[in-house]
Amino acid sequence: MRKLVVALFTASLLAAGASAQGQTAPTLRVVTEDPTLPSELFYGDVKVKPVRLRPGTNTAITIYDNDFFVQQQYIDFLTRFPEASGFQAWMNVLSTCNGDRNCLDGPDGKRVLVSQSFYQAPEFNIKGFFAHRYYAASLGRRATYQEFVTDMRNLTGQTGAETTAKRDAFAAAWVNRGEFATAYPASMNGQQFVDKVLATAGITLPNRQALIDSYNAGMPRDSVLRQIIDSQQLQDKEYDPAFVAIQYYGYLRRAPEQSGYDAWLNYLRTHPGDYKTMVWGFVYSAEYFNRF
Repeated sequence: MRKLVVALFTASLLAAGASAQGQTAPTLRVVTEDPTLPSELFYGDVKVKPVRLRPGTNTAITIYDNDFFVQQQYIDFLTRFPEASGFQAWMNVLSTCNGDRNCLDGPDGKRVLVSQSFYQAPEFNIKGFFAHRYYAASLGRRATYQEFVTDMRNLTGQTGAETTAKRDAFAAAWVNRGEFATAYPASMNGQQFVDKVLATAGITLPNRQALIDSYNAGMPRDSVLRQIIDSQQLQDKEYDPAFVAIQYYGYLRRAPEQSGYDAWLNYLRTHPGDYKTMVWGFVYSAEYFNRF
């Protein structure tokens, strides 16, 4: 509550300044992408940063603080608040540094290790990477930022069983999306459907003919598509492109600009497996710090 009061006070000062100059004050807006996660406050189109204070003190909380940093990884990459056991486990990793910045910061620091682990966690794989592959394989494009956060919210369940059910519902609904239905009309036969998806995805599968036969025998198209989406060939092809795109979605809360996306993807292709350097580049970027 205190952080909202401070933010509103800051906004009121801005409004007073506008009024003194004979201008109409912009509208104060509370933006909520997900009702289960923190909202953001905007004065017109300008984001108002709240001042976060430790309860009962005047000590500011910043992204440099381990507890806030860990919580933010859950919010940004898993679209939920941390469970107590997971939160404590990551806090234990960071606490081994005893506040030593040399231990915490840098490409080999503990903060990079913690943050990178969220993208590579099984939970993210079955939600964020899963959604990414649908866009890449069947539409030949990346998701927009808003599409991605909406899909992550729709794929996040309170339990493993609920998340599995949401994945199944996502897959079934995907083939009814307007963009997909236009690209893959219902009049397609099995060969036309499977070959177009494979061409769009840029992969070949050893079970291509089996997929065609299944489609022609009456297997629902969402089930045929799901087998392509979950194929190891597609996961291998899209791992690095997804990693780069999702750094922008998670850390910077926006879609990537093409030049930056291409630069980071080229870096991974010339430095295979060096994900920590890219994570470090985002975690310690001015744009990331300016969010908080």
